[in-house]
Amino acid sequence: MRVSVWVAVVCPGTNRVLLAKRGPTTRNAGRWNFFGGGIDDGEHPEDTALRELAEEAGISAARDDLIYLGHCQTGTKRNLLFVVTTQSEFAPAINHESQDWCWMALSDLLALRRLHGPTQKLSPLLRQWLETLPKTQPAASQSRWEWLLSQVSRCWG
Repeated sequence: MRVSVWVAVVCPGTNRVLLAKRGPTTRNAGRWNFFGGGIDDGEHPEDTALRELAEEAGISAARDDLIYLGHCQTGTKRNLLFVVTTQSEFAPAINHESQDWCWMALSDLLALRRLHGPTQKLSPLLRQWLETLPKTQPAASQSRWEWLLSQVSRCWG
């Protein structure tokens, strides 16, 4: 059975997750997903998570930053889910595999119809984990809210 590793980048302060939109020349083009991919021969799942984050989003993380949430099966593939948290939202340096990115509230993510299969099946694990976090409201200026609204329109557009 093939194994793929997925990483949800979460900003607990805003309760939003970073998504990438698959590029037009990639498998599952136009679908939104977490960052990830297949495990290389002899590679440990945590190393795959860190490699995929660096390759696909320009995010440098350490093994200690990874939180394993669980797995699901899609077809003949086992999908592992890790989380990396960040103190604030940022613009990732996406590679050629993605054509766009956005930060999205989990409630909106679960309603999104253009989700990649593993992301859709792994999202309930992320929701359960987020529900265990303390609830905080981020301080935001009006320009910050305008920025957040523009990000939502990017995801839904």
